[in-house]
Amino acid sequence: MTDLRTVPLPDRRIDARALVPRDAPEAVVLGEVRARLGERPVHDARDDSVVWVDIDACSVHRWAEGDHARDAVVSVPSPVSLAWPSAAGGLLLATADGLGVHDGTTLGPLTRPADMPRDYRFNDGGVDRAGRLWVATMPRDGSPGDGTVYRVVAGDGGLEVDAVLTGVGVGNGLQWSPDGATLYVTDTSAATVYRLPYDAATGAAGAPEPFLSFDPDGPQPDGTTVDGEGCLWVALYGGGAVLRFAPDATPLGAVRVPTAQVTCLGFGAPGSGRAYVTTAHADGDPVAGAVFGADVAVEGLPVRAFGEG
Repeated sequence: MTDLRTVPLPDRRIDARALVPRDAPEAVVLGEVRARLGERPVHDARDDSVVWVDIDACSVHRWAEGDHARDAVVSVPSPVSLAWPSAAGGLLLATADGLGVHDGTTLGPLTRPADMPRDYRFNDGGVDRAGRLWVATMPRDGSPGDGTVYRVVAGDGGLEVDAVLTGVGVGNGLQWSPDGATLYVTDTSAATVYRLPYDAATGAAGAPEPFLSFDPDGPQPDGTTVDGEGCLWVALYGGGAVLRFAPDATPLGAVRVPTAQVTCLGFGAPGSGRAYVTTAHADGDPVAGAVFGADVAVEGLPVRAFGEG
């Protein structure tokens, strides 16, 4: 098992602000909802909705057909950092109390790793082509810690959870290339997106290497999303933008967001030409915490449900 803190980082870092063109398109506010800490928009193909979470408000939002005016909200007992379609029905939720499936009415039994400290919670995650969830942990107070990335599979007796990476300060952006052969993992506290070779058949990841390493004094990488062309979209927390990078790390432009704390971009329904961007609250900023919409010329990858082999 690899400790990310042992992976050498380059001396030369990326100046994220320099990669946002002045004429980059700007996302627009969708609706009146203002999250405390919005995260991870996910398209649910079963009903064509867009699902996202407000971590600190302990709530899951489902926008019917991606329409902010048709918002169904579910509250849960503890902070919820991820809501992902489950092949068994409902949504797999990553809450501070554990992982469990919410059927739309009730949150089922929760699974929490025995080695996960009580003052830690789950953070961002994603599901690979074989229906496995990879999800990171971090301290509940938001500070960098000694987090773990877990691999979760749906077993006959419930959820099976294995630790696969350690030494993760603030884990984010677990995403895969279209062919499933590359895994991306972000450690926001290290200002770095790592790239790992990935065996989709076994769910095993190889040695991580820095893919994008940003200036630690500038905006930090948060949630990421891979599009249908294999390019990686990186939300800039503190940067008011989402950057797009080619698979060889060449910068390919950006979407501006008119608030600083940008957390994640996710794609809407195929053919919609729409992406959704979550953000976090900031005192004195009336649009901080909003979900924004951006017109894009590329499709997202199909979302594989958890447990869908």
